[in-house]
Amino acid sequence: MRKKEVILISGTSRGLGAHLRASLVAKGHVVYGSSRRADGSDPYELELDVTKPMDCESAVAHVIEREGRVDALINNAGSHLLGAAIETSEAELRGQLELNFLGAVHMTQTVLRGGMIERRSGRIINISSIGGRLATPFASAYCASKFALEGYMEALRLELLPLSIFVSNLEPGFLQTGTTDGSVYSVQGRDPFFAGAREATHQHMLQAGAKGLPLDRVVRVVHEILDANAPKLRYSVDGVVPRLALLRAITPSAWFERTVIRQTAPAFAARLGERKS
Repeated sequence: MRKKEVILISGTSRGLGAHLRASLVAKGHVVYGSSRRADGSDPYELELDVTKPMDCESAVAHVIEREGRVDALINNAGSHLLGAAIETSEAELRGQLELNFLGAVHMTQTVLRGGMIERRSGRIINISSIGGRLATPFASAYCASKFALEGYMEALRLELLPLSIFVSNLEPGFLQTGTTDGSVYSVQGRDPFFAGAREATHQHMLQAGAKGLPLDRVVRVVHEILDANAPKLRYSVDGVVPRLALLRAITPSAWFERTVIRQTAPAFAARLGERKS
């Protein structure tokens, strides 16, 4: 996108979303942010709960009324629910799917119906995750939501390619958002076998987030997607996802699985070692 574009981003109250918005504004684009916390003081920051389809319709209609179109949508709103599958209630699972997956679906369908299909032009960028390509312990609900997002958006991309509307999934690992302690939260349930390792994994994730990728690295990739004539389906900020796919293909599955556990949930890996001995 080499000219001034109208861009709508979900989840811009903090972290990556706020950073993305500021960067795109600095590039001269017209950028509307959105969050559930918006108080109306900023006309370019909309109050929006992406789990509510009517909120999505109202937000998109507001931008179109003011600007005439939405050129690009960045689906960024989301959270990371942490818990063993057996600890996770159905309500918690549904909540994770509604925010991370269905929220992006609601926003995407709304901007498509709001003129993208008619104009045969547009960009849809989904802030996915390494968790959309690789499952990890204590992230069953989160990975389910991101795996669903990846599959849905890949199918949608194929449907939209003839219309010159490009769907892309950005798959970062841990980021230095400064908000990991607020976006990662644990389930309410507690299983005697899993709870201790899950809590240790939570702390491990907070530490990893503090050492994660700088947000500017992600922003650069978003600019690359917006500027490309024909953006790709998948983008990796640091190349980890492609390397993991290769590693999984060429190594024994038992070794790969234990490596994933050791790297993502070291306390649980120690528990497995104890049981094996």
